[in-house]
Amino acid sequence: MSVPARFFVAVMIVAGAVLAACSGNFGSGTTPPNGLLPSGPLSGIAPSPTPSPNSASNIVSYGSTAEFQALPGAAGWGGAIAFAVPSPKPSGFDTVAIGATVAVVAPTDAPDLNLLGKAKNAPKRNRRARPLVYITLLATHDVQLAAYPRIAIDVPRDIMTIYRLDDFGLALYNAGEKDTAYRLAVAALDTGSPPPTSSPPPTAPPPPTAIPVSASPVASGSTPPATPSPGVSGVPTPAVSPTLPPQRIAFTATVAVLKLTANRPVVFALYALPVPSPSPSAGAPSSGAPAATEAPSAKPSPTGS
Repeated sequence: MSVPARFFVAVMIVAGAVLAACSGNFGSGTTPPNGLLPSGPLSGIAPSPTPSPNSASNIVSYGSTAEFQALPGAAGWGGAIAFAVPSPKPSGFDTVAIGATVAVVAPTDAPDLNLLGKAKNAPKRNRRARPLVYITLLATHDVQLAAYPRIAIDVPRDIMTIYRLDDFGLALYNAGEKDTAYRLAVAALDTGSPPPTSSPPPTAPPPPTAIPVSASPVASGSTPPATPSPGVSGVPTPAVSPTLPPQRIAFTATVAVLKLTANRPVVFALYALPVPSPSPSAGAPSSGAPAATEAPSAKPSPTGS
């Protein structure tokens, strides 16, 4: 084979290899040149918005401050927590980082909120507590608290319309103590000094539009012009009332020893006692709504449920 023929064959082999490489890259699903998106039915599809998570976590600290520290927000819930600083501090005491998780689903391996024990003859509650939100604390080191932390919880407004303030309670489950059940009513509601809320108060709707000064007066004895109804062109529509922020409720720091064991969860659960339906009496009049039965308020009971 002559030299020009050999050169021509080599050029054809190189060109074939380049074409094969290019076809492999475009066929393997890589991004088209210039980052162009594919045209057709999929080009107009926008990603769906991310739903509010059912749980969220952050880090709070014990030992450095007694002020409220923000808890994460999840599914419309939020709040704050405050730990009392020990005085005097023990020798070698340092700040302890604590993971805090807010969730509307029960934590893994935690007992049922209404579980009273494994005994078959355990008494039954007349009114079962409904868990609403869980606050799980996970310490990085062993630490012993002289009192429970103060916990403030931002309750969504749709929940506040169902229950009364006295229906809410705070339960405790401590895996480090090898508890088998939640202890109900471990803290009392703090109605004297609730912590400030982080959400801004709703703004009031603007006042109705005033009558212009240049309006011509109505002559004596004549009929005033009819006032146009809302919605007519040129008449301002009343502003819609703003959405109310969550209502913050706080629980006092019960004076009781709370041991936080490293890597073992301590769960505080906000629960509500359902209001029983009042039974109509035989002598009750047919008209008028019967009076609602008062629900017993939750009292702090750190020693048990």
